[in-house]
Amino acid sequence: MKIVFITDIHDALHGLKTVLTQTQADLYLLCGDILYKAFYDEDKLYNFVCLQEEFWEVARKLQKKIFPFDLATDILRRPAEYGKSEDLMLKAADYRLLFNKAAKTMKEKYTLIEELINRYSNASCLLLPGNYDIDLHYTALEHRNLHHSERIVDDFKFAGYGGAPVATSGIPEKLALVYHERTADGSFFSEPEQFFNDTEPDVLVLHNPAYGFFDRIPHVGHVGSIGIRNYLDSHRPRLVVSGHVHEDYGVRLKDGVCFVNPSNFGGVDSPFGFQPGGTFAEIMLEKDGVRQVNLMQLKEDVIHTLMEIDCTGPQVRGRILPGAQERTALFLNEVLRSSAGEILTAE
Repeated sequence: MKIVFITDIHDALHGLKTVLTQTQADLYLLCGDILYKAFYDEDKLYNFVCLQEEFWEVARKLQKKIFPFDLATDILRRPAEYGKSEDLMLKAADYRLLFNKAAKTMKEKYTLIEELINRYSNASCLLLPGNYDIDLHYTALEHRNLHHSERIVDDFKFAGYGGAPVATSGIPEKLALVYHERTADGSFFSEPEQFFNDTEPDVLVLHNPAYGFFDRIPHVGHVGSIGIRNYLDSHRPRLVVSGHVHEDYGVRLKDGVCFVNPSNFGGVDSPFGFQPGGTFAEIMLEKDGVRQVNLMQLKEDVIHTLMEIDCTGPQVRGRILPGAQERTALFLNEVLRSSAGEILTAE
């Protein structure tokens, strides 16, 4: 089967429409950070972020484990408990209004994506929410949601786990997907590890990567899931796809398992500068494993093949297409760096 894998879309809905109309696939996987902003208005976004952070700080000072939305609601219901502060009550009312506006806007965007898929996709399409998304339950995309769920497509079992163990300040945190992996009182618990142990899929669909596989952030180090890495240390799925970390990407083979992160599709601001994105992957999956991965780029409404990667040997071998190096030399150099020696050679 042919899979078109797109991760970290970040509101690039025009680009998504172009890929859906200009490619052919047996399955489209749209994975993590489908959206980027909960508001169309930058001033509203700024005010929302500031108020949400302020209410987190209020909760911390009061030693309350409570979401900002619930705290704001409690302040309005029981103002005497908070000193009847008029300023605090006004901020609580403003935050609740902005929270509801953010939720409404995000649900409208998910409805638009569902309309795009229905109108332009030529194949099945599954989605996974990321840390910039809210839980897809009760949205128009619920029936495509692969989070903590498994699906059989062309006799392959796909199972997904979305989100990431980070807070995203521009998203209504009460509605965000919770990443259930933690160490408490010396005991480690990982819901994704438990879920994949129960399902044993052919394809792991992730937003947050496994520890040690395309999860390195410059000056920070590895940030991936320990639980998923524990699972992969004892299981051999055919394919693992992930996103979230835009700076560490490529294709690699380890013990017959193919790992793919094509980096972000939608443009995004980051501590390392603006990352324009546009990249995605075509994956040819067969019964005995991945045969080939093509790294693709959408640029100015035209889709280019950057690199064809043969995954049939003990190590992958990549061929840079004519003209691709000139179009996006930095991206390809990073692919080669990330996969150096043991993994990828360019012809």
